[in-house]
Amino acid sequence: MDARDWHRQATTPAPTWPDPVSITDFDAMSRECRDDYFRRLRGAMNAAIVVSKPMKAVKAHLDEIVATNRLRPPGAMPMVAVTAPFSAGKSTLLKQWGFGVHRSVLGDEVHAERPTWSPKRGVIADWVPIVYVTLMASSSIKEINALILLYLGYPPEGLARTTTTRVLHALRMHGVQIVVLDDAHMLRSTNAQGRAVLDYIKFLNTELGEVNNGTVILVGANLESTAILDDPQIRARLTTMTIDAFQISTVEKKAAWQDLLATAANRPLEHLPDAAPDLFVTKLAQHVWRRTQGFVGEVAKLVTGSVLDAIHDRRSVITHDDLDAVDLSDRSIDGQVDAATAARKTRR
Repeated sequence: MDARDWHRQATTPAPTWPDPVSITDFDAMSRECRDDYFRRLRGAMNAAIVVSKPMKAVKAHLDEIVATNRLRPPGAMPMVAVTAPFSAGKSTLLKQWGFGVHRSVLGDEVHAERPTWSPKRGVIADWVPIVYVTLMASSSIKEINALILLYLGYPPEGLARTTTTRVLHALRMHGVQIVVLDDAHMLRSTNAQGRAVLDYIKFLNTELGEVNNGTVILVGANLESTAILDDPQIRARLTTMTIDAFQISTVEKKAAWQDLLATAANRPLEHLPDAAPDLFVTKLAQHVWRRTQGFVGEVAKLVTGSVLDAIHDRRSVITHDDLDAVDLSDRSIDGQVDAATAARKTRR
C-alpha cells in the first residue's frame, strides 16, 4: 500500500445497505430482484466494521494524544503503542481511525483524486497526513526507510544514512503528521541491528515532532512481551493501549459481551424482521462466545454468515447448528478445541 492506495481507501464510501424486506416480500420478488437484494446486502454486511466500546475508547485516546502533540512545542513527542492478541482487530481499528483523521486533516482537499498542498511559497507537493507501513521480520533501518519512501512515492535505494535524510525531507515536504508502524512485534532488539532500529524509531519520533509536531504509533501483537516496550527511552514517552478479546467470566464481562453482540447484530437483524431482536444477545450469546472466544472480527463474521444464511433459506430463526455451519478461522477452531479439552479436564 502507498499513499494513493490509502487515500482511495479512506475516501471510498461504504456499500449502501438495501432497505429491509420481510420474508413474504422477499418471496414475492422476481429472481433477478432477489439476487440483486442479496448481493447488495452481502456487500454491505461484509464491509461493515464492528467497533466495540473498548475500541471506541482507544480511538478517543488516540485523538487526544495526536491533538495534544500538535499543541506542544516542537521536539520529541509522546508515542503510542497499540497492542492486542493476533486477530483481535488492532490493524483494522487503526486503519479506520486513520481514515477519519486523514479526511479531517485534508478538509475540502479530500475530494481531490490526488490531494496537494504548499509546504512553502512556490512549491506544490502531495499532501499525505498519515504514513502507514507494515514492517517485515527483523526490519533494518534501511528497510524501514524503504517502506516509508515507497509509500510516499520516492525511490527506496541507497545507504541507510542517505535514505534517512530522504525520509526526513519527505516527512516535511508532504505534511506527514502521523507515522504508523504496523506489525511492530516483528522488530527484534536482541542484536546490534535490532537495538539500532529501536534507536532509529526514537530518532524518527524526535524528527517528526520537530518538523510537524507529529506522532509515531506502534501497532503489534502482544507488544508487552517484546523488548520494544522495555526500552527506557521509549517507555519514557510511551502510552500503551491494549485491545483484548472479550471474556464472560464475571457479570460485568458478560454485560460487556452482550453489548458487543448488540452492536454487531442490531443492523443485520433488521433484515430478518421476524427474528427476535435480542436473538444474539440472549439466546445465542454463550454459543457465539464458544465459537469466537470473544474476538470481535470473528463475531462479525459469525453474525454476518448466519444472518445471510437465514435470509437465503427464508428463515427467521438462527440456531446453534446454524452458527456451527459458518466457517471461521483456524484460530477459532483451535480455541474451541482447547476450551472443550479444558472443560473435560475440569469435569474429571
